[in-house]
Amino acid sequence: MAVAWPAALAELLNQAEFGYQFGDTTVKSSVDVGPAKVRSRYTKGVDEVKGSIDMHRDDWEDLENFYKTSLGNGVLTFNYNHPITAAEAEFRFKEPPSIVPLGGEYFRVSMSWELLP
Repeated sequence: MAVAWPAALAELLNQAEFGYQFGDTTVKSSVDVGPAKVRSRYTKGVDEVKGSIDMHRDDWEDLENFYKTSLGNGVLTFNYNHPITAAEAEFRFKEPPSIVPLGGEYFRVSMSWELLP
């Protein structure tokens, strides 16, 4: 069962760093002559979402506990509102989050997620 996104963290991803890529569901095979053959491999792909949130230093513990404890270092899934449709969807971290300072007590957390079918 998916874990809930922490209420203390931002509910929306930053628009400037947002990216969405459809999951590839095809396989291509080379042929001796002409264009490669392409066929479906799956009926549903795993879409990728990239984005960031800004957070205050006081929210660090919430982020750390969420990723390391609640999600077992990113292994488990979590619920978050789809960044385009706003419908609740199930995600998993594709890689650990990256954190850079913005100045003062603020930080930007960059993330890459998989939208599970």
